[in-house]
Amino acid sequence: MRPEAAAGVRSHYRRTFGRAVAVVYTGGTIAQSLKLIFAFGWEYMPYWVDWALIALGTYGGVGLIVFAGQVAWRGGWEKMVHWLIVVHLLASVAVHAWVVVIGSHDFFTLFPYEYSYFAVAYFAFFAWRSWTMKLVPPAGRQAT
Repeated sequence: MRPEAAAGVRSHYRRTFGRAVAVVYTGGTIAQSLKLIFAFGWEYMPYWVDWALIALGTYGGVGLIVFAGQVAWRGGWEKMVHWLIVVHLLASVAVHAWVVVIGSHDFFTLFPYEYSYFAVAYFAFFAWRSWTMKLVPPAGRQAT
């Protein structure tokens, strides 16, 4: 790949990985909220959800690691939250990949209904943080 093409790919990735994380956690907040409303079982989840989480979660999780040094931190709390998101997101990717490989959502029956109350709270918080995360401007560019 030519250097200018590689720079374009990196620039695009830098601009989009955070939104991928935000979409995952926004979707998770909605899913956990629906679970509380309708009390359905996760074992009936369609496999496209797993594939979406695997794709977006990997894309976003790797971006959180690659660009961690460029985050405009709002304080020490955000550094801790950032790495909690990385661990949670990549662990979720691994679990959903495993579910696809074994062809069963039965693992998710281990989570009691009440877990979704807690999950809604932290998914919403992680979504908010991901939608509002800012990166420092790239070298040689002014903040806009």
